[in-house]
Amino acid sequence: MALGGVAARVVSLCTVPILARLYTPADYGLVAVYAALVQMLLPLVSLRYPMAIPLPRRDEMALNLFALSGLLTLGVGGLVCVALIFVGPWLLDLFSAQALAPWWFLLPIGLLMAGFSEILNAWATRRRAYQLMAMNSIVAVLVGDGLKLVLGFLGIRPLGLLFGQMANQSGGILRFTQVFFKNFRRIPQVVTRSRLLFIASFYKDYPIYRLPLQIILVFTMQAPLLYTAKFYGIAVSGQLGLALTMLALPISIIGQSIGRAYYAEVAQLGRNRPDQIFSVTVKIQLLLLAASIVPTLGLMFFGPTIFRIAFGSQWETAGHYASLLSIYIFLQFTSSPLMQLLNVYNRQRAFLVMNVVRAVAFIAMCVAVTYFDLSAENYVRIYSLQMVLFYAGSSIYIIYVAYQLKNSRAISSAR
Repeated sequence: MALGGVAARVVSLCTVPILARLYTPADYGLVAVYAALVQMLLPLVSLRYPMAIPLPRRDEMALNLFALSGLLTLGVGGLVCVALIFVGPWLLDLFSAQALAPWWFLLPIGLLMAGFSEILNAWATRRRAYQLMAMNSIVAVLVGDGLKLVLGFLGIRPLGLLFGQMANQSGGILRFTQVFFKNFRRIPQVVTRSRLLFIASFYKDYPIYRLPLQIILVFTMQAPLLYTAKFYGIAVSGQLGLALTMLALPISIIGQSIGRAYYAEVAQLGRNRPDQIFSVTVKIQLLLLAASIVPTLGLMFFGPTIFRIAFGSQWETAGHYASLLSIYIFLQFTSSPLMQLLNVYNRQRAFLVMNVVRAVAFIAMCVAVTYFDLSAENYVRIYSLQMVLFYAGSSIYIIYVAYQLKNSRAISSAR
């Protein structure tokens, strides 16, 4: 499954230089607003119940959880659709995406597609259909990017990017349904009202605790682009969106793989070997620092030139933003894999507090930037500095946790 995700991102990377010449920064900005709104609404439609689908021992209860997630997605998605009939154009206008107003109905459709894709992926995880999931990831990217390319060549803008984005988010709904149809045929026989109520109560921690955390996480990731679209225009949002997308690729391709390997290593060591975990943590941190310093310096000094050559002259501003964001991405790349240590030691509260602080700091920054009427460049510069402080602080905290546990173990052994 990991290889499938990497392959999908590599395929997507190969198409960006072509797409960047077919579509304008404003086109990218419109789709960035659309994708951000879908991602921010997505946790609400299923209340995070799909995360629990792999957990029940019996398929009967898992199918009730599957049905509950589907019913919530349809119900909440329907409410969102009704709400957008009245506020859809206003919402798009709020974020300078007026060009999407005639197509507002694509927002609830995309939300439903993303919601059912999430539910079906959870069922595939339960069935350990990792090869199928990997293949679906690749096919979704091929179909989505293929749509973007074909419609772009035909001059259908920005809908080409929008339809491609919807295809990417759908994540192989038809294929999953076909493969697991025999499982889903049992739903009318095993799903009952009493079981639905029981399963909703039994896994109530997901909407109570996981949902707020997910909302905060999605907000911190998507809000910068929405703020940019609101106050600096949709074209500037497109420039920043491409910069963030390209800078995030090393994290999604390399950083996540290292993070999984690190998690597997420290999980195997277990909590009873904090000295070895501390050693591995420091080693990984130094390795990531060494591997990323040269690309970071290159981007810092030559960002506009690299983007102009790779994506065309209209994206030179994106290269400038990438240059400003390079140190932040450098620290994100080096610290993100270490976040897995919080899972090993069950420091979920610390993870929540860190992200609440990040969200509050971003809101405070936006208030200050708006009050002083700062330029888009200064906004990106301050945002980068804020994220530098966040990820540097995260790395220091995680290494401190590993160090404290190592010392506590050493003191206990000495006694």
